[in-house]
Amino acid sequence: MMWGWHDGMWNDGHMAGWGSWGWGMMLFGLLWMALLIAVPLGFIYWLGTRSQSNGPAEDSALAVLQKRYARGEIDGEEFDRRRARLTPDDGR
Repeated sequence: MMWGWHDGMWNDGHMAGWGSWGWGMMLFGLLWMALLIAVPLGFIYWLGTRSQSNGPAEDSALAVLQKRYARGEIDGEEFDRRRARLTPDDGR
């Protein structure tokens, strides 16, 4: 007699006595767990991508040399000498 109230809640299946409240609470719990996992992972992903693509990349030394040559700051001989130092010797 004392446990009779449980029969009405579970007789017709899973959480039958709760009706749509049971499903709503279950979905809310799943949403909350997904949020607790997704937010930290999203933050870590954001930090990783931000550090890789934050702002313009620094020009390489060869690009700076080419710009100086194009502006006329250095002559062809100076350009060739410095380019030879900057580019790796691959047997050419």
